Amino acid sequence: MSDTVVIVVSSLDDLPELPAERLLTADRYLAGVEGIARGATVVNLCRSYRYRSKGYYVSLIADARGQQALPTAEGLEGLSERFGVLRILHEAGVPTVETSEGLARRRAPNGGSGPSGKRAKEQNGARNELEVLAYFGRCADPRARAAAQAIYREWPTPVLRLTLVEDGNSWLVDRVVAVPLSQLDQAERPPLIKALEDERRVRRRGAVVAPELKRASMAILFDPDDPFSPSTPETLERLERVAGRLRVHAHRIGIDELDRLGEYDALFIRTLTGVREPSFQFALRAEMLDMPVIDDPQSIIRCSNKVFLEELLRREEIPTPRTQVITPRTGWNGLESLGSPVVIKLPDGSFSAAVYRCSTPREFEQVTADLFRRSPLLIAQEYLPTDFDWRVTVLGGRVLFVARYFMARGHWQIRSEHEGHERFGKVEAVRRQDAPPAVCDLAIRAAALIGAGLYGVDIKETSRGPVVIEINDNPNLDIGYDDAADGEQIYEDIVKYFLHRIEEPSGTAPAPLSSEPAPALLAHAASVRADDRRHFRPFEVAGLEIEYAVVDRDLNVVSMVAPALRELAGRPTSDVDLGHVAFSNEIADHVFEVKTPQPTRSLRDAEQRLVEGVQRFTAVLRDRFGARLLPTGMHPWLNPRRARLWSRSNTRIYGTYARLFDVHTHGWLNVHSTHLNLPMGRSEEAVAMLNAVALVIPYLPALAASSPMYDGELQEAVDNRLAWILKHQARIPESQGWIVPEFASSLADYRRNVLGPMYRALDALEDAGALRHEFFNARGAVFKFSRRSMELRVLDTQECVRMDVAIAVFARAVLRAVTRALRAGRLELPPHALLVDDFHATIGAGSEARVWAMHLAGTSDRDNEGKASVRDVLRGLLERARRDARRDEGEYLDLAERIIASGSLSERIRDALLPLTHDDDAFTEAARRVYIELADCLDANEPWRGRDL
Repeated sequence: MSDTVVIVVSSLDDLPELPAERLLTADRYLAGVEGIARGATVVNLCRSYRYRSKGYYVSLIADARGQQALPTAEGLEGLSERFGVLRILHEAGVPTVETSEGLARRRAPNGGSGPSGKRAKEQNGARNELEVLAYFGRCADPRARAAAQAIYREWPTPVLRLTLVEDGNSWLVDRVVAVPLSQLDQAERPPLIKALEDERRVRRRGAVVAPELKRASMAILFDPDDPFSPSTPETLERLERVAGRLRVHAHRIGIDELDRLGEYDALFIRTLTGVREPSFQFALRAEMLDMPVIDDPQSIIRCSNKVFLEELLRREEIPTPRTQVITPRTGWNGLESLGSPVVIKLPDGSFSAAVYRCSTPREFEQVTADLFRRSPLLIAQEYLPTDFDWRVTVLGGRVLFVARYFMARGHWQIRSEHEGHERFGKVEAVRRQDAPPAVCDLAIRAAALIGAGLYGVDIKETSRGPVVIEINDNPNLDIGYDDAADGEQIYEDIVKYFLHRIEEPSGTAPAPLSSEPAPALLAHAASVRADDRRHFRPFEVAGLEIEYAVVDRDLNVVSMVAPALRELAGRPTSDVDLGHVAFSNEIADHVFEVKTPQPTRSLRDAEQRLVEGVQRFTAVLRDRFGARLLPTGMHPWLNPRRARLWSRSNTRIYGTYARLFDVHTHGWLNVHSTHLNLPMGRSEEAVAMLNAVALVIPYLPALAASSPMYDGELQEAVDNRLAWILKHQARIPESQGWIVPEFASSLADYRRNVLGPMYRALDALEDAGALRHEFFNARGAVFKFSRRSMELRVLDTQECVRMDVAIAVFARAVLRAVTRALRAGRLELPPHALLVDDFHATIGAGSEARVWAMHLAGTSDRDNEGKASVRDVLRGLLERARRDARRDEGEYLDLAERIIASGSLSERIRDALLPLTHDDDAFTEAARRVYIELADCLDANEPWRGRDL
């Protein structure tokens, strides 16, 4: 058998066309008995590639052993999501059908198959459909050869079935499916055998070099039928070319494609804007998606109304022509201070429309009579004749490009219309560094009052100095006109602006543009944009949120959260903020959350604040309602069918959850956790943190589990809360993934591969918009872009705040160490599926679990399967934590070490109750006694001493 190409089959009888010595069974390969070298090419021809089949594990383990699998486990997962495949192929330059079109098309039943693996048919006079088999990226049909090669570069798989449809003179990819050996008939096998005989070809294809990664994707909203489009198709083609060189996929979408917006990382609006235009809905949706958008809804609203602009500019002492807001009661004589003639404007007019020059009372009366029927307020402005207006286009508080807009020949405006014919004055671009400093300074100051987007500021130079005529959102950019002086640099700066907004957390300084104007010109804009919130580096601070059930003296749940919050606040409310500690509700009306509203540098301080909060809330419950708080991850005997949803606030959100999911289950109404919040920092730091948390999460249940029972009985898993979380949002799998976060290469990648599919899944459901927010992401760690933090969510609530803080200290210190190792290149990312397997193992078996933990050092004593004890893994992580924890947090790590030695709280509760499971009465009494002790531990902030901690 070749040392470099290994052909793995389910049985040697599956491929009788090849000598048996060239084949290896999946069982022998997985057992590792052959000693196949690192770097070998493993051709996986097992009967099935489905998840957790032997074929799946062949590809997975090959990756872990440093061998090149055909196909890879990652590739199999990627190919399973059809529209994601089409999206990636489109970005790679492969012609594909539109996603919406693919959804709408209904296919006729498949026809017969010939020796070449080709099926072509006519569908009732509609498009031709072609189906081909590609063997190691090659196929016999010339119509699909280019697509087959390109697809193979993305997903190197021995056999792929490609479905293409004819569109004019082109064939567009519609579907790509990996084909295991069992699905090939006898006529389709010879090309495979022939391909396998050429080992050089297999090795060459097996050593595929990953294509250069796209950094981000940008949607360009464009309507070819829009006569007021601010950019021509040729202009957008230039933008797309420049974006491609910067590894940004720029793609035009139409005004009827709002549902596709979630597929992208940013939105550039290049069609008419206004609060009543379709573009405004796109801007609103982008803002909801936390997606950079030019221009944002606020900018559109502000710029579209000249009354607002006049008030704003006057308040901020920005020089403008003498201006007056007039009503139907304002007569010609009331405009004497403006001189004659006077310019009358409709507040929301654009492109020089609804702007009139009046020289006499009669002209004034005729013009305003019509305009007042359209608006109760109009703008009257002094007439300032000039040969041209300066158009200074500002992006992110910096000058992007400058041009002189000359008046149309024989007219007082840059645009004239006569008998249906439009005429424009010439546009003369000026290099931005050559533009008058006073004009640029004024433009930057004016634009900063609107926001940090893209604005065209129209300025006239007068004897009094430059004055602002108006500020436009969505300004023109046309090839050969506005870009004639600064050229391609303009397009690069636009793309870089979007990249900065995508890859950096909100609130950071805007990306510098080329050929910056003098720093003094930016001072005012910077002061307007300043964010008064502090931006922290990763791990510099932390925040904690802890959930508890409210119970009566018999430990049965009671709906006392709302009355207790009302008592604390002195009014009905859903949250109370006392400055150093805060309280709020959860989806179940008997569950309460205490949290640190502001992050702390030392979690010792967080413990003090949270203990004070627990004691304060407990005092209200005890003194006013005869109730108390119950810790741990689940209530031991709650019937979720009898529990109620919170109804005081967020009823639309909770009602939508209830409509989409069966919320009256333990996974929704009987789960209590501790959330650790850490600042995201800069984009590369945030990505490293996310990948680090994926490496650590699988082992935390062995430390933090505290939910051994529900329904009044000890259950199979050690961490039953997480066992329920694994399936509580399974109806929309995009919302939870595998709970263990997927690896990401950038924040754009995270938005594209995590948030995008989640939002598209919601869009496909009726009336699910209330959940279209980042909180819908149910993974074990998520980015909260609104708070610029990463939230770790896999920790069960412990018996007291001190133990919650101990586990949080362990998690933060470990994540800091692992993040540093990833950024330094000292740690490799293992196959994600192995992490998922480890996560399931620790949920089920706790500290007794055996795990792969391929990426962690200090895991000696592996068994024959190659697995290690999770206790060894935790001890290795504890060593890392001790090197990275704050000095004042060392005692918490001593508590974590005791948990590792004694087992999690869940395991210790189980040990105390397990001997009594044969006697229902004795078990019930003992369980009640144990949970009363745990509630007392919370009151005293002391660890439970049961079963040897």
